[in-house]
Amino acid sequence: MAYEFRLFARNSQKLWNNCVNSVESMLPLNTHHSFYAMIKENLLLQSVNNFEGSPKDLAHHLSNRFKKKPLIVERKPRLPRAGPSCECEDCGKTFSSPYYLNIHLRNSGQKEACWLCGVMVVRGQEMRDHLSDIHKTEMLLCPECPMLFKSELDRRKHSKKCHGPGKFTCNDCGRTFQRSNSFEVHSQMHNVRTCRRCGVQFTNRGCYREHRAKCEPNAKPDLKTIPRSRRSNIRDPATFTCDYCKKTYHSRPQLKNHILWIHMDIRPHQCQWCGKRFYTPARLAEHTVVHTRVRNFECDICGAKLVSKMAAVYHRRRHTGEKPYECPDCGEKFISSSRRSEHAKRRHNKGSRFQCTLCLSSFVRSHELKKHMEKAHNPESQATAKIKKVKECFQSTA
Repeated sequence: MAYEFRLFARNSQKLWNNCVNSVESMLPLNTHHSFYAMIKENLLLQSVNNFEGSPKDLAHHLSNRFKKKPLIVERKPRLPRAGPSCECEDCGKTFSSPYYLNIHLRNSGQKEACWLCGVMVVRGQEMRDHLSDIHKTEMLLCPECPMLFKSELDRRKHSKKCHGPGKFTCNDCGRTFQRSNSFEVHSQMHNVRTCRRCGVQFTNRGCYREHRAKCEPNAKPDLKTIPRSRRSNIRDPATFTCDYCKKTYHSRPQLKNHILWIHMDIRPHQCQWCGKRFYTPARLAEHTVVHTRVRNFECDICGAKLVSKMAAVYHRRRHTGEKPYECPDCGEKFISSSRRSEHAKRRHNKGSRFQCTLCLSSFVRSHELKKHMEKAHNPESQATAKIKKVKECFQSTA
């Protein structure tokens, strides 16, 4: 505290010395000039020469000097919102001007509306030719995206701003993004969407939604029955397809984890006791119970303690007799989906099996294949089995 007070006193003395020296340097003043000094928190001096007016006017004059000037924000010029009424050729929706039609088509990777006549043409070169031939208006085309400009200066500014290093610009519509994640999400807008009822395809999400509202009006569920966090894009939920197995997911992180865990076999979480690796920390926590044998889950019927939550669920189903998983082939019911899939493999020969590489035997579980390899194809285990048989023969004869 003493050190901080010493620094405070030293800085105060320095400020006052500067203030006094500045006042002394301005004296002596000319008698025909007026001098006013105003000391603020930073000991700032203000001098006014030859001021004529009342003290109120002087105070107003000095206060204007300290006002912060507002920052000038450059606004983009607005496109004209008036124009001829037009109609979308893909979905049939009508608009009062080409401005609103272009808003409808802004996520389309192919078409846009002419802001003069409202005709829908393909972005880029076709729009440039349309303006030149029909409206006698020459425009310059960006060599990297379908944006049009009136002058070479505007095109250079656009190239420097949108196509420089570290920028992510969509080659379909010309929109620029600062982050790669935003650019990847935007790229999904240009995917081709197919109507599930009539099979018509659309490159614009707005046209697809308008068509779906007319083709299948009852497809959209009641929003009151859906949580607020899941109401966005409810008519057309995004689907992400795996390139390896064609399995679909409703979010990008799910697809990413699927590729990392299943196809790339990346298991970052390792058990400290046995070295076994797992996909998620939750799976690792479930596995560590095998070593620690900590039973934190209790059955509310008999009081038995179990090692995991799912084990407690399956144990409770033994009391209640609930078997929610039914075999579609024979109708037999099971308490878990894993037992149903094991039943389908054993009884109905469905699903993948673990094939032995040295013989024609196949097994449902991996540990069964491991036991088979040790007994049938391991020479040491075969020798020990023969010794056991010989010993049993000698003991029986004796």
